[in-house]
Amino acid sequence: MTTSNRRRWQLRDYVFAAFMTIGIAVASVITVPLTLSIPLPGIRTVVWAPFAGIFLTLGMARLQRSGSVALMIGVLALILSRISWIITAFLGIALLVTELVMLTRGGFYGRTNRLLGNVLFFSSATVAGTLVGAYAAGEVFAEWFSQLWLLALMTLVSGAAGAVGWWLGERVVQQLQRAGKLDAS
Repeated sequence: MTTSNRRRWQLRDYVFAAFMTIGIAVASVITVPLTLSIPLPGIRTVVWAPFAGIFLTLGMARLQRSGSVALMIGVLALILSRISWIITAFLGIALLVTELVMLTRGGFYGRTNRLLGNVLFFSSATVAGTLVGAYAAGEVFAEWFSQLWLLALMTLVSGAAGAVGWWLGERVVQQLQRAGKLDAS
């Protein structure tokens, strides 16, 4: 386990995570309505991921340890539970998948782990969203299981969109490091 995983969470970590959660939520509010009429599995995630990925990457870079995604996305999922249990369920599944995999890698320390965390989160959000949607909405979403190639393609595209968000987020991390405002590696 890395040193950053043994460090205690401090108030400033929670505040930073809260601001990243707000950024992720605002990205969702702006992008998701643009895709409501497009009937593809994961299209909302594809459009949301490049913007939300910036904030997710910043949070991972600052917090660096296991539980970082759970802290940001978990709070978002709880807030969105007032709107829809479906959103809460698929965000919860995606964050569990991401955190479990990243726990084996020692958290979000380093660029490679942050890239993997972003790709895992947004890819698993697409699959989890389709599964939970099929359970809740029935036939409308269940049709996507007869076209698994389309779900697989959209999962890959979601992961690629998450990688774009990671790349943009890493550019911001570099600028903050140069300015002496962020200690991340």
